[in-house]
Amino acid sequence: MWSVGCIFAEFLTMKPLFPGKSEVDQLNRIFKELGTPSEKIWPGYNELPAVKKMTFADHPYNNLRSRFGTYLTDVGFELMNKFLTYNPGRRITADEAKKHEYFRERPLPIDPSMFPTWPAKSEMARVKKSSPKAPEGGQQYKNLDDDEAEEGFRLTLASQGAAQGLGFSLKF
Repeated sequence: MWSVGCIFAEFLTMKPLFPGKSEVDQLNRIFKELGTPSEKIWPGYNELPAVKKMTFADHPYNNLRSRFGTYLTDVGFELMNKFLTYNPGRRITADEAKKHEYFRERPLPIDPSMFPTWPAKSEMARVKKSSPKAPEGGQQYKNLDDDEAEEGFRLTLASQGAAQGLGFSLKF
């Protein structure tokens, strides 16, 4: 249910809730937003392996309200806090969450039959792409003499600073 709370928050802001770059960074970001856990709010917290090995900065307060104040009503914020409760034994269950007052608050959710739908890509008609046209302009090749055709491409230098071949000329 913790993950549901994170996803719920991410739907509201369209950003990761706790974008940590490592496990320790992740924990520090969580503690900074929700307050550092303690034995009082999570019995057995001090016995967790990471807590025995590391010391975390003390953040005594939950700052989540300031981050989601404009996105959620008090009822919605209560649900998010229940999802993001440290102690798994006190965290809201899926059945309790489905029955939460937030889902009866206005605006009410629309019926799933009213959701927009799009056809699956596999069901769409295939658009046949046309092949590109062959390059034009090869008609001059058939006008070459047999001797010229065997020699291939050549430039002949003209006396006035221009090179001329069949069908084109280059100026220097």
